[in-house]
This record gives sequence, structure tokens and C-alpha cells, in this order.
Amino acid sequence: MTTPAAQNLEARTEPEAQIGRVVFIAFLGLAAIAWIGIAVAANSRTPGLIGFATSVFGGFFVALLIAAVGGGIALKLSEPKKAELAPPVMGADEVGVEMHAILTDLEGYRQHVSQQVIERSAWRVPACAGVGLCVWTLFALAGAPGGAADFIAVMAVGGMAGYFWSVRELSQQYSKLYRERVLPRLAASFGEITWRNAVMPDLSRLKAERVFRNFGEARATNELAGTYRGLPVNIVELKLMSAEEKQKEVAVFDGLLIDIDLRRDTGATTAVISDAGAFGNLRDRINTGGRERVKLEDVEFERVYEVYSTDQIAARALLHPALMERLLKLGQRGDFGRPVMLCTGSRLTVAAPKADGRALFEPPGFTKPAANRETLLRLRGDIEASLGLADALVDLDHRFGAVAR
Repeated sequence: MTTPAAQNLEARTEPEAQIGRVVFIAFLGLAAIAWIGIAVAANSRTPGLIGFATSVFGGFFVALLIAAVGGGIALKLSEPKKAELAPPVMGADEVGVEMHAILTDLEGYRQHVSQQVIERSAWRVPACAGVGLCVWTLFALAGAPGGAADFIAVMAVGGMAGYFWSVRELSQQYSKLYRERVLPRLAASFGEITWRNAVMPDLSRLKAERVFRNFGEARATNELAGTYRGLPVNIVELKLMSAEEKQKEVAVFDGLLIDIDLRRDTGATTAVISDAGAFGNLRDRINTGGRERVKLEDVEFERVYEVYSTDQIAARALLHPALMERLLKLGQRGDFGRPVMLCTGSRLTVAAPKADGRALFEPPGFTKPAANRETLLRLRGDIEASLGLADALVDLDHRFGAVAR
């Protein structure tokens, strides 16, 4: 008679046994394909007794080796799993009660994703390796060398393709869920700020003013929006691709686009531009629309930037010494390159290119615990760096308001 305990054990081990059977059958199929492929290639290159002997003994040896490897993997996967404790999640005292609950849920989902990857890889890796061997066999029949190195290469490439096939969708789902649950909470710790999947900003004004060089496709990936230090702010991670047909995958701009609504209308259009990177085309329009070159007393700022405005007085009120100093420092941070600025009326926009080109707000992969301390600190640092760029603009508004009064 089967006891309840034994029934529970069978229930726990059944999924592992099922995976083991799938793996073993898949590797047996791969072994058969390898044997047939070697036989076809050997007889094609060396017809007769030698080719037959190679196909029988060489192909059998390789097939046996593949089957043995598959059997070992199947046995390993069929072993009943011991009850494993989930990786320790950072305590509620470290991250807060709400974030602790979020990370705990994400850790459970991450482990589910890891199990799903194993189950999919169990048959997709050998299946894709088998497809690679079929291709190798066809090329051998067509007269290609079909050597041992090619045999191993196509099987390895096929296997890797099978693994990526198993991982890609699940990894994207986990990354999306992690962003949507963790980043809004981290952003909220800085005030009335939230993170969201980016909405493509209206680039018509920037196109009209030719702030960027000619670009084609535009990609917006992350967005911080809300009220920061009393001002409406919007920060978008933006990537602009080249408009040239032969360079579609070349980035014209890759960085942050920061929009702030000032409390007062400057009554002018003022541009702060440099020669760096993507910011060249604005100079083509400086003599149109009544813009004039604005000379400033800061020698270092004049060396790095050129300022053009439709109103000299408004431009000087806008660009006080503290702001110029902060703009210069932003270009020396290391994480962002030299920014440019455009102010039209009360709308202020700054474009700051990323110096290292890495993606911001990147969640951890499913192979790392959800509550990875390093990742959480990095994500918080990305938000802090983005808002750090906005600080100079908020200070500018406070200064301009004081001058205007």
C-alpha cells in the first residue's frame, strides 16, 4: 500500500523524471542524426570499404558518446531535488516593508523562470544541435570538406541557438516585470517622481531647431516623470539612429533628454551649444529667426560653449555663473558627456549624451537573486544621476525667478 508520504515523494519527483526522459530521448535523436550524418559524409567523400568502415565505427563511437552525455545529463536532472531555501532577500529594515514584499514575490517568479529555462533547454538544445548536424550533412553531400572541426562547430552553434531560444522570451518577461515593480518604488523615494515605460517625446521642436544632426528611427526606453523640487520634470532615455541608409544602426544620440517647465516665460529662444558629438546642426540656423551670439564673461564657458539667443538680456538672466559652472561640471562627470541646452519661452530642454553608452535602469538577469544589493544600488544610482542633471536646471529656474522679480 502506498503511503501519503510516498505519494508526495512521487509527486515531487515526477517533474524531474519527466525532464530526464525528455532529455534522454532528445539526445538519442541527436546521436542518431550524428551517426547518419557521419555515414553520409564518409561515404560521399570515400566511397567503398573505407568509407563504410568509417561510417560504422566512427559514427557509432560519436553517437555512443553523445548518448552517454545525454544519459548523464538526464540522470542528473532526474534526481529528486532537495528542498532548497530561497536566497535570502534583503531585510525589510534595509529596503522597506513594501520593497521587501516586492522583492520576495520577484524572487519566487525568478526561480520559476529558471525552472522553465531548464525544461525548455532540455529538448531545444539537442534539437537545434541536430538541425545543425543536418545542415552539415547537406553541405558534405554538396562537396564541402565536412571535417571534424566543422562537425563540432555546427553542433555547438546549434546548441547555443537552442539555449538562446529557451532563454530569450522568459528573460524579457522577467526583466519587464522587474522594471515595472521595482523602479517606480525606487523613483518614489526621491519625491513625487515615478518611473514608467517611456512614451516617445515630441521631437518636432528639437527637429525644427536642429538640435541634433539628422536622424531616422527614435527609441525611448525609460522615463522619469513628476515634480522635482517644485517643478514639473520629464526625463527620457532616448536613442536616435542615423538617417543614412548604410548607417541605420549607428546612434546619432544616446543619452537623456530632460524637459522642465519654468515658472516664468523667458520671452526668448536661447541655445547653448557645443561642437561635440550629435550637436552640430543648430549652428546652421543661428543667423535665422533673429538669433545673435551672446558673449559671456566666463572664459572657460566661452571656450566650451557658444550661446545664441533672440534676446541678449534674457539669455544673460538665464545663464547665471552658478548654472554655467554646473553645466561645465556635468560634462566632466564621466557618466555623461557635454550637454546642450535649448530654452524656448518657459520650456527648457537639456540633452546629455551617455559617456559609456551603457543602458540605464537595467534589471538583473534571472540568474541573480532579485534582491541583489549591487543591482539595487546601481538602479538607485541611475535615478540619482538622472535627477542630478535636473538639479542644475531647477537652480536655473530659481535664479531666473529672482532676477525677473
